[in-house]
Amino acid sequence: MGKKQESNENTGKVVTKYDKKVAKRKEEERKAKRNKFIAKIVALCLVAIIVISGVAAFSLRYYRIHTQFIKVNNENVSEIEFDFYYGMTKSTLFNTTLYSDMTYLDYYENYLGYSSSKKDKAQTYSDDYTWYDYFASQTVDTIKEYKALLQLADEAGYEYTTADDDYNEFVENITSTAESNSMSVKEYVKSLYGDNASLSNIKSYILEVLEAQSYLEQLQEELAATDEEVAAYIEENYSSEDTESSDSTETTDSTETTDSTESTDSTESTEDSSTDYDEDEIRSTILSQKYNEVISPVMEAMSFTNIHNRIKMYSSSSSSSSTDSEDSDTSEESTEESQESTSQAE
Repeated sequence: MGKKQESNENTGKVVTKYDKKVAKRKEEERKAKRNKFIAKIVALCLVAIIVISGVAAFSLRYYRIHTQFIKVNNENVSEIEFDFYYGMTKSTLFNTTLYSDMTYLDYYENYLGYSSSKKDKAQTYSDDYTWYDYFASQTVDTIKEYKALLQLADEAGYEYTTADDDYNEFVENITSTAESNSMSVKEYVKSLYGDNASLSNIKSYILEVLEAQSYLEQLQEELAATDEEVAAYIEENYSSEDTESSDSTETTDSTETTDSTESTDSTESTEDSSTDYDEDEIRSTILSQKYNEVISPVMEAMSFTNIHNRIKMYSSSSSSSSTDSEDSDTSEESTEESQESTSQAE
């Protein structure tokens, strides 16, 4: 007989070895296709997981950068906003004169080992803090002060009518300074206000600062020292010195000269001592005192939430800041005291 044949009971068809081979090959092809399909599904799932993870990480970073980094007065402060104020705080401080022609930047670099060419986070300020910690703590105070000014402006019904002109002037200054430093505006903005900053995404913060500064000018006019206040300040702080100087002169001269000479010398001594004070400086001191009386309570009432401890607060900053100092201290004097106390601690 020829090839052995088998019959299919269901169809009655004779099944040959060839038919079996064809069926086996089709089954293998079907399994291969199924495995290939499963492999594709697994691959797609892995890709989806990677994409979802990446999106989640991106979303968290975007949320922190654009939405919430810390909170001040229960308002979200993004990382972009914080970095903007951080750069502004440093720039203001670095250009403030400590004494004579020495700025704070000169002092930091020459006496405290700070380097403006290095990252703040990479430089140790003390055993427990970096320079970033130090400036970040002051930045919180800066944010509070500007938020307080905006709050006071709102309560006073202040109308800020020069926003467009002020902003355009700000951009012009940025542009001209960038050109003078052979930098693009984009590069210069990042160097000042952080790697995430651009003119577009910090515009709202710039406008807030400009409004606060505009209201500050009006507030300073309202708080300016009067002639009566200046006279009272001189009477309180200089009269006792004049009297002591006059009495001392009279006592000395009484053993050597006549009564008339004593009177003349006493008058001359008083006149000389009256030139020891600077009226402009006195007016500035009085203004600073009155400003602190207005701004400090508002700032002190503002809460601060350090979300996930994203910044490490420098422990002495709050007690050394200008807003927490005595009313008789100016902002510059308070900052200087903070530097001196820190230097002694080191």
